[in-house]
Amino acid sequence: MVTGSDRDAASAGLSILFVCTGNICRSPIGERVLTGLADRMRADGTDLAVTSSSAGTGALNGQPIHPHSAAVLAEHGYDASGFESRYLRPPMLMQSDLVLCMSREHRAAAQQMAPARWKRVFTLTEFAFLVETGTPEEDCTLPAIMAGRGRIDPNSALLDIVDPMGRPREDFDLVFGEIEPKVETVARWLAAQRITETTGETR
Repeated sequence: MVTGSDRDAASAGLSILFVCTGNICRSPIGERVLTGLADRMRADGTDLAVTSSSAGTGALNGQPIHPHSAAVLAEHGYDASGFESRYLRPPMLMQSDLVLCMSREHRAAAQQMAPARWKRVFTLTEFAFLVETGTPEEDCTLPAIMAGRGRIDPNSALLDIVDPMGRPREDFDLVFGEIEPKVETVARWLAAQRITETTGETR
């Protein structure tokens, strides 16, 4: 069921929160990739309103992004400057329209922290799959995606993006290679939602 708050969120643009453990490796990549993609889409004339942020279930506040994450972002044209890690707190979840986690563990922690928002919490892999395999993107509203999450096994290890912390730079490249295309799917979905709203098409 689409509520008034869902319609308001769609019109104003979604607030998307990425979650991992330390908020210095994976979730900052998700945050900055989505921010960069949104900026590029707007520069190309797409009316895309989105707020991208991140936090960690075991993060220390105020830590810089991991140097390898910063390097891989920069190499692909994304801005990693000025980042500071944040410890995940319930208000962050309550204020987010969509929460995209890097693993099932993070999804479970976020859902336990804010039970009222559990339907809006997915792994990034899970959400991208539901968008790609669901109805056409312009018809695939957030409530429709939430209602269709039973189409994927929530316990599959394939939903996890492995933590590269403590591993060589090459592992960060692999993680980026997993995250970027899934965030691109999210960005295309967001753009499709905005196009539908601005043209007044019936969903």
